[in-house]
Amino acid sequence: MKGNISPGDKIFKISSKTLSDSAAVTFSGKEFRKVKLSCKISVKENKPVTVFVKPDREYEHYKNVSVTIESSIIPIKAINQPITKEKLISQFSKTNDTPFEFAKIDIDLDDNLYIPKISEINALRREALEKLEELVCRKFTRVPIKVTSRNFKNKKHISPKVSLYLTSIDETFDYSLLEEVDRVYIPLKYFASSKYDKCLKEINSKLDTYIYMPTIHNENYTNLMYNTINKALSNYNISGFVASSIDSFKTMKKPEFKKYDFIANYTFNVFNDYSAYELSRIGMDTVTLSPELNKDDIKNLSSEVDKELIVYGRIKLMSTRYCLLGHSNLCYPTCTTKCKENHKYYLKDRLGFLFRVIPDSFQTVTTIYNSKILSISPNDLDIDYARINILDENIDEINEVIRTVKAGKRLEGQNYTNGHMNRDV
Repeated sequence: MKGNISPGDKIFKISSKTLSDSAAVTFSGKEFRKVKLSCKISVKENKPVTVFVKPDREYEHYKNVSVTIESSIIPIKAINQPITKEKLISQFSKTNDTPFEFAKIDIDLDDNLYIPKISEINALRREALEKLEELVCRKFTRVPIKVTSRNFKNKKHISPKVSLYLTSIDETFDYSLLEEVDRVYIPLKYFASSKYDKCLKEINSKLDTYIYMPTIHNENYTNLMYNTINKALSNYNISGFVASSIDSFKTMKKPEFKKYDFIANYTFNVFNDYSAYELSRIGMDTVTLSPELNKDDIKNLSSEVDKELIVYGRIKLMSTRYCLLGHSNLCYPTCTTKCKENHKYYLKDRLGFLFRVIPDSFQTVTTIYNSKILSISPNDLDIDYARINILDENIDEINEVIRTVKAGKRLEGQNYTNGHMNRDV
């Protein structure tokens, strides 16, 4: 052993061959849940060996199931090596990778008998277990599910409306200068702080405003979320909600929220007409299509529910209930949100790409965004709403993006990607 080592130093064991080997067996494909069986073996002189096998206890799918097999083996008188009960039990107990094991084996054995081929005992065991398994499998019958095709009507839109998602609110921006926006999504957390009242009222006075619910719904913040929602509904003219999970949608499924529009976020993974239909059936007025769909998949969608597609913005790669900055900067748990004071944080990969990291003190959630900005032309995609996700852009840049989208074009350059438009899912 090398290094600065002294008597009395602690030694930590970091690997164990025995533990690793035992763990490897658990994912080797072997069957570990065993059905216990009882067995009776009859070995009589000049008579075929017979075996009777049944479950040792009442299993749900093994009721009234048993197997009796008569072998072609004929025991004969032994000269010097008679078969013993112990030998028979040993051979019959080798169930190995089968889903069975013998809990009880009774042997009815005449004295001084010899079995010419002991391998025939193994074959007898295998045949008995195979027939037992076959009888149980016959109890399971697959019934084909009849799927009724729905006749979805096609809806064609020459120019989709524009939805604007403001990931963050900048108090220095004049949001009244926004152009050609049909509706705006604002994260719930901004309605919790009075310092954003001016910006929110400025936005709300001009645009249809929707509350963007968090992707992660922490149960400890349920009361805070309800209070924030009620405050927003009383102070602003809210048009509806962007639900990011089934959990958050269930939270809003109350009579007092019935009059509001509900938009299923991209996190619902809408891939086809049937998932869009099911979401509309439970109360969604608009569904946001999965960013993983390609151009052909989007064109083939024909559901009558309104469809929205993210055509611009950085896509979330990961959200975690952990503050990367809080632990690295040692400001946790006494958080004063200094990370929001004109600082930007990134993760840098081995190729030099920068992935934006945004901490959120509302539920102690950190979000990591893609290094490239998604930019898609909505032209010929048959969508009702084109969503623009805004992260760092100023008002002029936002308006330029809106004009590009309204013109059916996309932004070009090394900082942009068209995502999965030309790929297969």
